[in-house]
Amino acid sequence: MAKIKLVRIDSRLIHGQVITKWIPITAAKQVIIIDDDLSQDEFMGDIYASAAPRGGSCRVISVADAVKSWQQNQFGEGNTMILFQNIENCYKAFKEGLPFKNLQLGEIPMKKGRVTVFKAISFNKEEALKLKEVMDSGVEIILQPVPELSKVEFKKTLKKFDL
Repeated sequence: MAKIKLVRIDSRLIHGQVITKWIPITAAKQVIIIDDDLSQDEFMGDIYASAAPRGGSCRVISVADAVKSWQQNQFGEGNTMILFQNIENCYKAFKEGLPFKNLQLGEIPMKKGRVTVFKAISFNKEEALKLKEVMDSGVEIILQPVPELSKVEFKKTLKKFDL
C-alpha cells in the first residue's frame, strides 16, 4: 500500500517548488497527477512524466482511474504525492471515494469571480463550499504555497465568503 505523504492542489502541478522542496520533504518516490483533461492528453502526460525526480515516477490519470487504482491496489508501494490542478478534480475524486486525511492548497490562480484568500490562492464561493464539504468530512485543509510559509487553516478563509 502506498503511503500518501501529500495531497496538493496546485495549478502548476510539477514545477520547481514541488521538485526541489515538497518532494524532498515528503520523500515521495511516486507522483500521481489526477486530472480528467490531462489524462486525455498523451503529449502533456509525457512532459509531466519526464519531470519526475530521479529515482521516482510520475503518472497522469483520470479521477475514475485514480479511484479504481486506489480500490484495487492503493497506488502500489512507497511514499506518494497526489497532485490536482484544480479544486474541481479534487472534489470529484473525494466524492467518488478517494480517501485522504489532509489537503494542501498551493497555487490556485486568480480568475474572474475568484477572491484571493492567501498569497497566490484564490477561489470563488462555489469552490469554497466544495472545499468546506471536504473539510467538514474530517479532512484537514491548509493553505501553504511553499514550505517556508506558515500553514494557514482553510476555515479562516471562509469568512471572506460569509460561510
